[in-house]
Amino acid sequence: MPIPYFVLTFLVLIYVSSVSTARASGETREFRPLEATKVSIHPSGDASLAADDSSGADAIVHAAWNQFDAKDWKGATDTFVSALKADPDCREAAEGLAMSIYHTGDFTSAYRLGEELKVVMPNVRRIVAETALSKVRGLIAKGEFASARAFLSHFPATGPTLVYAHNLVQTADTLTASVENGEEGSSPDESLVRN
Repeated sequence: MPIPYFVLTFLVLIYVSSVSTARASGETREFRPLEATKVSIHPSGDASLAADDSSGADAIVHAAWNQFDAKDWKGATDTFVSALKADPDCREAAEGLAMSIYHTGDFTSAYRLGEELKVVMPNVRRIVAETALSKVRGLIAKGEFASARAFLSHFPATGPTLVYAHNLVQTADTLTASVENGEEGSSPDESLVRN
């Protein structure tokens, strides 16, 4: 059944109204996928100047993300700690701190931080776990099963994401052993990498 013309017109007006309201708010939003990339959405016009004049924890978090983007993991870690001192409830600073620690290679501490913050900021633990799973998939795709196993040894097999990662490594080890033993009909399962 087609949508009546007046309903469609009403929806367009609501959308235009919400877009103009969003532009006037002057907020800059940064979305950080699991990879070390960043997508920024900035309002147009003079409203973006107000976002650059932020002070306190927001300015510290902004500086920390700049260090993170420059792959200055140690500097970003220190700056995110400063942001959390300024605002202990700042989710962006907690996420950034965990991911900065992760990128320094201290995977155990990054996951432990996520565990400690899980009640207040549950996304931190999930982000660290999903980042670890992504790395495990990449290593398995390259056939680097021993590296995947060594990397995953820093993480417990708790929570659905990390349990899945541990199962991927175990399955890869089992398949490798069966191929090395010459068992017929054994071939690596491509779904290990695709899921």
